[in-house]
Amino acid sequence: MKIYNTLTKCKEEFKPLNPGEVKIYACGITVYDDCHLGHAMQAIFFDLVRSYFEFLGSKVTYVRNYTDIDDKIIARAWDTKRDPLELSSFYINEAKADMCALKVKPATFEPKVSEHIGDIIAFIRKLIDKGFAYQAGSEIFFRVANFREYGKLSNRKPDELKPEPGSDARKESPNDFSLWKPAKSDEPYWESPWGKGRPGWHIECSVMAEVYLGHTFDIHGGGLDIIFPHHENEIAQSEAANGCRFANYWVHNGLLMVDNKKISKSLHNFVTIKSALEKYQADVIRYMILSFSISSNVNFTEANLAAANKHVYNYYQALARVDETIAAGAAAEEKLSGITAIDSLETVFRESMDDFFNSARVLAHLPELFKALTELLNSKKVNAPEKAAVCRKFRNSFNKITEVLGILDESPKQYLEAFTKQHIVNNKLDIPAVELKIQERYSARKNGDFKLADSIRTQLTASGIALQDTPAGTTWTLVL
Repeated sequence: MKIYNTLTKCKEEFKPLNPGEVKIYACGITVYDDCHLGHAMQAIFFDLVRSYFEFLGSKVTYVRNYTDIDDKIIARAWDTKRDPLELSSFYINEAKADMCALKVKPATFEPKVSEHIGDIIAFIRKLIDKGFAYQAGSEIFFRVANFREYGKLSNRKPDELKPEPGSDARKESPNDFSLWKPAKSDEPYWESPWGKGRPGWHIECSVMAEVYLGHTFDIHGGGLDIIFPHHENEIAQSEAANGCRFANYWVHNGLLMVDNKKISKSLHNFVTIKSALEKYQADVIRYMILSFSISSNVNFTEANLAAANKHVYNYYQALARVDETIAAGAAAEEKLSGITAIDSLETVFRESMDDFFNSARVLAHLPELFKALTELLNSKKVNAPEKAAVCRKFRNSFNKITEVLGILDESPKQYLEAFTKQHIVNNKLDIPAVELKIQERYSARKNGDFKLADSIRTQLTASGIALQDTPAGTTWTLVL
């Protein structure tokens, strides 16, 4: 398996610290509002990483934290006249519900900063004792100058960094960053050797990663936008405190773009998970995200969503036919299908995922795969038992893959029913009017007026309704 390591700037063979075991930490959500699709993107990618290692038979310990005390949380709590920790607790529950709706599995551990204040204080004391941190008033800063490898992740040198506007004059260097902040009035605080206060942002992840994964672990993940300063500062703190490498591999996912612009509160272009799920099924959102490589920016556009929507709908329709064929076909000896796209499915999946979790390449194989399946199902040269045998072989492989991807893994019948209901609401389809048109067409055909019957079919097709005439009557499905 090859993984692109941000630390070394190249793809490397993945070698876990302990064979058969993988330890992963991914920076989680600062919970002061509903989660948006940027949060979903990162969660889905690292859910994929975790699931693939489990598919390979590894025992995975996956940690994804919640920052439940922070300047943004406090500001939002003041604005809404709520207690900051009550506010963050509420949005943690909302985040868990959103991720569950997107089929993102819970992490092995999902720690909160507020639960690890004692660990954070002990970690800071260690840094002070080793000369890597100092006290200025009631605040503790990390001494960047004493960590000689600072900048190795982001390729930034301390002497080239520009101080932030309004940099604290109490710092020994403008590059130094806060580990412990003194409490302001009306803010949550905890007692510490340096007075009442709360942790800085960067120290949280260093501490929680160590608590659950040890001094050194396999993979640390997050978005490209937090390589600097957050991940750079994590490395400095952890390696200064413990004298060993913090994480062996640094994996960074791309950013979510909306119409080619980075999502931003100031641009008001972010989309919440809840609002996205009102319009699209979870599979559609996951499909769109996984159709990009892990390190690429994902462009969230109506065109990309519509394409994902169409793919997923059509694949579920094909899967419904596959399952019907299996159920109707007599038992037959399992044999090689002789269909290249089916026979190579697991190989394509393994080769793609072993190349830095390339889900995009896996999804790119699906059109060929489903085209071959459709040709098989429509073939009059293959008998029912043989079709059922090939479909069973396909399902055995496909189910393993979709369990990792978290898409196309639902009951086709149930998915299509839910999809149809959602599509009818979103597109304001008048189903009684559709049924009336079908009845009019039936009457026209019965009376020999095939020109009118064909005209009605054309009208319905133009509105996204496909008719299917069967001995039992006429049924309809959606056409995307």
